[in-house]
Amino acid sequence: MASENPKTRKVIFTLAFALSTFTGEAAIIIGGDILNGNFNAGSSDGDTTDDNFQSTPDWVNIGGAPTMQATRTNLASPDGSRNAVLSLAGDRNFGSELGLNGYIISAGDTFDVQYEWRDAFNWNDSLDNVEVVLFTTDNDTLTGAVTELVSDLSGLSTTNNTYETVDHDAFYTATSEDAGKRLFLYFRGLSGEGSDTNGFARFDNLTLEVTSAVPEPSSAFLICLAGMGILRRRR
Repeated sequence: MASENPKTRKVIFTLAFALSTFTGEAAIIIGGDILNGNFNAGSSDGDTTDDNFQSTPDWVNIGGAPTMQATRTNLASPDGSRNAVLSLAGDRNFGSELGLNGYIISAGDTFDVQYEWRDAFNWNDSLDNVEVVLFTTDNDTLTGAVTELVSDLSGLSTTNNTYETVDHDAFYTATSEDAGKRLFLYFRGLSGEGSDTNGFARFDNLTLEVTSAVPEPSSAFLICLAGMGILRRRR
């Protein structure tokens, strides 16, 4: 009767562990024309120069009135397109529901964010940041009580009046406590000066991606059981 090979058993458990922690390909939640990540959709009010939040699809103002200016065509980003106008006054916080049905978080989801931004009028290059926040709410609606999952900062402007690219991989990994909740996002200008909130910046080409761990641990467990069954049959 053949004895159980310790090396074979080690290979099975190593494979099961690798599969339980394997990550799939990143999927785009926001980006380009998807949920108006490039801010080019709009102009429904007939104004080709600037649009308010009411005329900007897939974005709402969670910091102020929907009639506030949201996008403009001047100070174009490298792709020469419409871009979002950020204010340090706290009256223009761009919120997204991440689509009609939203995005439901799974434990182990890892999120990447990328965008372009530049300083504009009265922005303090040595103090001010762009802030991107992922959050959940107590009732899975954008207007519910907020629980912030992560606050990610752009870093300071390094070149005056010039667009810079922020590319932060794995800036948040969802926990088991996050699982099953609907995800939301907002971004804004964040003042580092306290009472001085008169500055502006521009923001464009936001991409939010998620990579989920596959397969789930239960799949790896089944692999282990199958492998041990093979070993027992060989004995």
